[in-house]
Amino acid sequence: MLPASSLAPVWLDGEAAGDALSPGPGTTLQGLRMLAILRTVAPIAQALTLVLVAHRYQVRVPVNAVTALIALEALVAAATWWRLRRAAPVSPRELFAQVHVDIVLFALLLYLTGGASNPFAPLFLLPMAIATSAMSSNRVWLVTLSTMAAYAALRYWHVPLHHPDGLTEVYALHEDGMVVNYLFTAALAAFFGTRMCAATRRHDRMLGDARDAQMRNESVVAIGALAAGYAHELSSPLATMAVVVSELKREHRDDPDLQHNLDVIEQQIGASKQIISKLASTAGQRRAETASGARLDQFIAAIVERAQALHPGASIGLKLDTASVAPQVIVEETLRQAITNLIDNAVQASPHYVVVRADWSQGELLVEVRDRGPGFSTEALGRLGKQAGTTKAEHGGLGVGLLLSAATLERLHGRLEFANDPQGGACARVRVPLSSIRINKQ
Repeated sequence: MLPASSLAPVWLDGEAAGDALSPGPGTTLQGLRMLAILRTVAPIAQALTLVLVAHRYQVRVPVNAVTALIALEALVAAATWWRLRRAAPVSPRELFAQVHVDIVLFALLLYLTGGASNPFAPLFLLPMAIATSAMSSNRVWLVTLSTMAAYAALRYWHVPLHHPDGLTEVYALHEDGMVVNYLFTAALAAFFGTRMCAATRRHDRMLGDARDAQMRNESVVAIGALAAGYAHELSSPLATMAVVVSELKREHRDDPDLQHNLDVIEQQIGASKQIISKLASTAGQRRAETASGARLDQFIAAIVERAQALHPGASIGLKLDTASVAPQVIVEETLRQAITNLIDNAVQASPHYVVVRADWSQGELLVEVRDRGPGFSTEALGRLGKQAGTTKAEHGGLGVGLLLSAATLERLHGRLEFANDPQGGACARVRVPLSSIRINKQ
């Protein structure tokens, strides 16, 4: 007879593998779900085994008692599924009790079918696998002691099996059961081992991604702090430059060429002051929820229009999705700057051809920025948006800007993708869920 916990393997997930001493609610919930599945399959497998042993091999077993126990297991399985439908979290204590229910049911089943001499008795180890994957070390040891005590007790207290043909046939049947037990256990061990290795690799990848994200966040925080400080420091030199330009214009009123050049310088000083004022006022702010909204197509068009004004000699095209109505979105300044950074990089690489395409028909904002520059090297594709470095030698862009863009999109639950266009050039994609920026979430 098979225990409910012996009919399928249980594997460690990333959360349990990461902190076995403090299993989280997701780990215990997964353990209870696995128990529910096993408890559903167990009565069927045990009923088939009972029919085979009692009728095919003519072994005398207490059929009525075993049948009642299998029916009880079916009721426990139904109760487990009902429990999973509730919203209450599964505590480690509850999972500990649930595993002991399986231990008790399996011990009763073994008591009625030969005790420790039952060839499937070693499957008592499998409830320990469930405990190991979802419980603290203290509870794992308690489960282990419970299975050890039950196994030892069954050695002396059980209903013996009797075969009408004698001891030789009983021993042959026991050997057949041992073979089936080995095949079944080997398959479980292989499946369990591969799942556990996959969970370990997945956990290692998660740790690596977490470390990379932490490094990026530290870089972004450092850059933001420096930017805010430099914004205040630049205010004084710009004010001095403005005074000097004003004095030069007053002293050289009769020189039209110089007046024109001074006007250009004065305009650039004014633009610089506006940029610094905006940087200083928005430094440290996460998002302006009360900011005015705009239609998404107008928001993207304004970004491209501003980029074209900053690069008057470049050719920047715009293709908007017109198949669906543009939603109303928050004018997210950091998102605008992130897209602007990508356009600036593309212009640096290919000023004669830059195309911006925007699509919002699939529940997310997709912005593609394509150019006809040299593209990215394989090494650059692996580090773009992850390390604060320069890509100017390869793509005419600024790695710090891409790092800030990636951080912005991550905050909005989006992502930044890079690829080389098969027809030549590079492509940068921005993906942001509309739910992160939409005002009217219909």
